[in-house]
Amino acid sequence: MAYKNRFVLAAAAALLSLGLATTALAAPSNFSVQADELEYDLGSGEAVAKGSVVLKQDGGVATANYARFNSKTKSGVLTGNVVADREDMHITCNEFIVHNENDLSAVGGASISKAGKRLNADRVNYYKEREFAETIGGWARLTDSDGSTLNAAKIDYNMAAGVANAYGGVDINSPARNLTASADSAVYKTDNSGYVELLGNAKATQNGNSVAGDKLRLTNTNVAIADGDVKIIYIPEKQPAVLGKEKQGAEQALA
Repeated sequence: MAYKNRFVLAAAAALLSLGLATTALAAPSNFSVQADELEYDLGSGEAVAKGSVVLKQDGGVATANYARFNSKTKSGVLTGNVVADREDMHITCNEFIVHNENDLSAVGGASISKAGKRLNADRVNYYKEREFAETIGGWARLTDSDGSTLNAAKIDYNMAAGVANAYGGVDINSPARNLTASADSAVYKTDNSGYVELLGNAKATQNGNSVAGDKLRLTNTNVAIADGDVKIIYIPEKQPAVLGKEKQGAEQALA
């Protein structure tokens, strides 16, 4: 046999109807793949898939234009319009690297969404066992469900604990709260009773009022706690004029 254990499968949809694809591509971990063109080595588990690639493994689904992977080591690289979903996690990127069963990297316009939060960067590394993500590439953005954004040079996000650490020129914008803030670094506790702690050259402005200090904690209840060289600018709200008093004052002036 010329190809020994190697199969070249074209038009996978047609082969599925013959029952060949399941035999060639199934693995103990419920791994399967579909593509317009597929080259698969039964002995090594190495494969190359081209065109409308769909990979399924342990409840997760990933689509791409091209993929090179190993069904036995559960590693591989998907490229081109990559979209991956598993449980409540949604990933989009240009290149998706599966290092092993638990560790992966989203590269090129990377976006990882989970539990109402979205993390964007040039590259995001994710470690499944720890539910931990880290950004690589000089810029990062964490977006909340209300549209608030936290921008920084680097963000480490412990999704299990709901804590994000941001480094390098932190900038926060929350249109929902009419709030902007900045600092050298920040710790963001993401749950409903959480807070943002700004560290180094910290400043926050809301509704024209601002507070600054070496350290500044902003709570979800709009309470600001500042430490170290604190500066506060407060603009009182204009009170509506009382018509009765205005009329009385005018009558006295005319008397």
